[in-house]
Amino acid sequence: MGVVSPHFRNHSVWNAIVKGWFQKLDPTRFALEAFHLGFDHDGETAFARSHAAHFEEGARGLYQWAQAIVDRRPDVLVYPEIGMFPMTVRLASLRLAPVQVTTWGHPETSGLATIDYYLSAQDMEPADGQAHYTERLVTLPHLGCSYQPTQIAPADPGLAELDSASDAPVFVCPGVPFKYAPQHDQVLPGIARALGRCRFVFFRHGSGELSNKLRRRLELAFARDGLDFGDFGVFVPWLDRPSFYGLLQRADVLLDTIGFSGFNTAMQAVESALPIVTVEGRFLRGRLASGILKRMRLQELVASSPEEYVAVATRLARDGEYRKSIRGRIEAGRHILFDDDAPIRAMETFLAEARPAT
Repeated sequence: MGVVSPHFRNHSVWNAIVKGWFQKLDPTRFALEAFHLGFDHDGETAFARSHAAHFEEGARGLYQWAQAIVDRRPDVLVYPEIGMFPMTVRLASLRLAPVQVTTWGHPETSGLATIDYYLSAQDMEPADGQAHYTERLVTLPHLGCSYQPTQIAPADPGLAELDSASDAPVFVCPGVPFKYAPQHDQVLPGIARALGRCRFVFFRHGSGELSNKLRRRLELAFARDGLDFGDFGVFVPWLDRPSFYGLLQRADVLLDTIGFSGFNTAMQAVESALPIVTVEGRFLRGRLASGILKRMRLQELVASSPEEYVAVATRLARDGEYRKSIRGRIEAGRHILFDDDAPIRAMETFLAEARPAT
C-alpha cells in the first residue's frame, strides 16, 4: 500500500487519519510505503519513516514522483487528501496503481476518474452519501479512523483579552477563516444578543488578510444587530498545543464551524471535556463534529438549524449545572472515540479484497 501525502508530520490529516494506519495495520500482511511530497519534518515524520517499509522524499517534479511511485509497484495507492496540495492533485490525476483510493483528509469527492474508492466513516455519512462521490464510497466503522488522544499537559494561554472579562462565558471559535461561510455570520450576534456578555475567541491565521476579512465581515454582522463586535470578539495569536489545551480548559463551549466542520478540534475539545455545539450538514464536510457527538450519545448538542445552534449555545453558556452535566457525560463516554481498532480491521479487509472499480 503506497501512501502519497505532503503531511507526514504534525498535521490534521496525519493526526486524524494516517497515523493510525502506520500504528495498527498488520505489517505481516501490508507493507506501507510512504511518498512524502512535502518538505517539513518533525517527530511524526520520523515515526512514519520508522514504521514504513519504504520512505521516499525529496524535491521532485511530476514525472520524477510518478516514476518513483510506479517503480515501487504498489497494489493499492492511497491519497489521504486530494485538494490541499498541488502535486497531490497532479499525481492523483494519473493511473499509477491498479487500485487508487482517497479519503477524508479533504472531505470532498476528488471528481477524478483515476480514483476508484473513497474511504469514509459510517458515523459521518448520510444515508445517501454515495450520491456525493464519483468514487465508490466505502464507509469504515464508527469514525473511520483510529485516533490517539494527545495527552498534552495544558498550559496557561496567557490571554489578557480573557482576563479583562473573566466573568463572561467564553466560546472558542477554532476554525480557520475559510471555514466561516458568510451566510452564517448572523449566528454569533444572535448568541451575543441573547447573553448580553460573552467572549468569542478566534485565531489569527498565518495569512493575516484572511483573518482581517473575517473580522470585517463579523463587524458588519454585529453592527446590523446594533452591536459592536469589539465588545464580544477577539482574535488571538495562533497558540502552541499546551496553550491551546489551556484555553479549552478555560472555555465554556466550543463552537464548531457550520457547513465545514472541524474533526481534530472537536476531538481535542472532547479530550478537555468541553461541550461542543454543531449543526449537522448535508455533506461529509459538515458532519465531522456531529458524528463525534452522536457516537457519544450527545445528539442534543447537534442542532438542525442555525437558530437551534444559537439556542443550544446560549443554554450551555447560561446554565452552569447543565454545562457541568454535559462535561460529565463527555468524560464518561469519550473512551469509545479513541484507539479504535474496528476501522483498521475493516480497512485491512477492504485492502485485501479491493479491485479496480468498474
